[in-house]
Amino acid sequence: MTTDVLLVFLDANILAKPVTRTLLLVGGVPSRFRAVWSATAEHEASRHMRSRATPLSQIRRRFGIELSITGREAARFTQTRESDRQILADAAEAGAQFLITGDVDDFGSRDLASVKVSATHPDLFLAEKMTRAAYTAVIDLFVERQVNPPTSSAQFHAALARKHPRLFEVHADLYDIAPVVSDEAEPAVIFRGTRCLRCEHLSSESASPLDGLCTGCR
Repeated sequence: MTTDVLLVFLDANILAKPVTRTLLLVGGVPSRFRAVWSATAEHEASRHMRSRATPLSQIRRRFGIELSITGREAARFTQTRESDRQILADAAEAGAQFLITGDVDDFGSRDLASVKVSATHPDLFLAEKMTRAAYTAVIDLFVERQVNPPTSSAQFHAALARKHPRLFEVHADLYDIAPVVSDEAEPAVIFRGTRCLRCEHLSSESASPLDGLCTGCR
């Protein structure tokens, strides 16, 4: 595994989810990855956020994040859903190794391979990359900032399982509590690309769509 900080690009559907976004932003630095996004992603996410939600521009200032450069020639990604081609172009222009998105299947395998980017569901990514120390630190932050009703760290940990069951399972031994079961099915496609989620190396073949791992890491 490389020693450099991993650069990950956040899709609009991730930016619009406060809990997932916070896990990635706060947990990133201690877990050796850094999240960025573009004006394209921010504009799209802002359209779907609640009117009282903290503006993404304010969140960027808080974390010292600058918008990444808008990518060029988005039309070349012919296998990717048309509305997501600019997102992939922006991720490639930013130099991201991974694109974190709730809609992995919108991005074409050949398009991803051409720019050496793998698309991954946030729960799969966090379960593989987020350290134990980072996970507990984020939970403590959420508990400290809550207004009402009061929730313990264990309860928040259990609630995270609703949207992040894989992440919960990795850290299930932290608290003696059962997970909150989600009523939503996991997307059919949670990983796509030739860059392994664990060793981060590129391969001539696609990593497993089940866990994002190359043959060596599996």
